[in-house]
Amino acid sequence: MENDKCIVLLSGGIDSATALWWAKGRFREVYVITFLYGQRHSLELEYAKKLADLAGVKEHITVNLDVLRRVGGSALTDEDLPVPEGAYPPEGTISTYVPMRNSLFGVVTGAYMEVYGITDMVIGVHASDVPNYPDTRPEWAAALEALLNAGSSLSFDRKLRIRVHTPLVGLKKPDIIRMGLKMGVPYEWTWSCYSPVDGEPCGKCPTCIQRAEAFKEVGVPDPLLERIRKEKKEV
Repeated sequence: MENDKCIVLLSGGIDSATALWWAKGRFREVYVITFLYGQRHSLELEYAKKLADLAGVKEHITVNLDVLRRVGGSALTDEDLPVPEGAYPPEGTISTYVPMRNSLFGVVTGAYMEVYGITDMVIGVHASDVPNYPDTRPEWAAALEALLNAGSSLSFDRKLRIRVHTPLVGLKKPDIIRMGLKMGVPYEWTWSCYSPVDGEPCGKCPTCIQRAEAFKEVGVPDPLLERIRKEKKEV
């Protein structure tokens, strides 16, 4: 491998955590990057920090992209828009989509890659999100890779090829969990909920429902809920 280090986009959720552990098994040095983008709560950022520590990454970069809050147009960044309840719709862009979020994340990460001399990016986009989020599709990841190779000094001056790895892209959520359990991903330190209540998942938003259904299909209790219950008993 020309460059034995990578950078993983880490949100604190199941998918990015699984992508991080996948990267740990393939790259000598793993960096992670987490974005503040004006989201409703900071719990996922706290979980991202915990995951980065548990993974023993080389560096955890945190970037403020508050411009996405000012742009609005998403239930995750605009408090005037209600977070939906119930399962994800079978198709169509959902109100929790943040306009151009993943594209901006990818380009900003590409800037860090130039400075750090990193040619490999790992993103946890996957098949379960494709019907509702345009920036999780394989063609989006391929376009991001092409853009970075067209505009980066790594390819222009050093003739290095930038690769955008999407190890989960063909997997549904239960398969991602099965993959992660085999790798020892600490799912008890992953966060999914859009609308936490007193530090606990609401159990009603689409991502809570998707998470619950996925662990049920895999046949194991959700480690996050198990940890929360245990901590409550110990108080």
